[in-house]
Amino acid sequence: MRKLQSWLIAILVLIALALIGWNLSNVNDDTSSPIVDDGYPTYQTQKAINFVYDPEGKLVYKLVADDVKSYTETKITWFTKPVLTTFAPDSTTGATEPTWTVRANKAKLTNDQMLYLYGDVQLDSLNDASQLQKITTDNATVNLTTQDIASDDQVTITGIDLKSVGMKMRGNLRDKTAELIEKVTTRYEIPHEQPNP
Repeated sequence: MRKLQSWLIAILVLIALALIGWNLSNVNDDTSSPIVDDGYPTYQTQKAINFVYDPEGKLVYKLVADDVKSYTETKITWFTKPVLTTFAPDSTTGATEPTWTVRANKAKLTNDQMLYLYGDVQLDSLNDASQLQKITTDNATVNLTTQDIASDDQVTITGIDLKSVGMKMRGNLRDKTAELIEKVTTRYEIPHEQPNP
């Protein structure tokens, strides 16, 4: 009887130790498990409109897209058919007014507020009096904080009575400036004055 009792106690101790070990291995499983990057977005939506304001509550830009996919692990958001509209304060009224629209086939927004534009990039000035009216290229990068823009692909700039082509560009949307770099060609169109009858 004594031998049976000691075997039973040994089996119960082993079962108890196994249960304790199993329980300790499952503690806080939900909080300690890392985010799994399985290639799927953390969230996605269609027909999205994002408004971004400065600390004073003035509209800085609006971003509209057909499809948005955001990935938490990489801190990257992808946009399909994005249209970015930038805003700047009017010098006389102080109210914000739209200055540029920026379009592309796809765009990638990184955590440091850099917007990478891919495929058929087109920038259109929303101010008829601006010397720069339209900029086209294949790919470009926009810093959404400073509104600096850059492209290392061929760029075409169309302005009032001029058209320029260069291999690279650096500029700023807020300042309405663009500098073409490398192999720049410019064609000026001088409007013909009609003689008085």
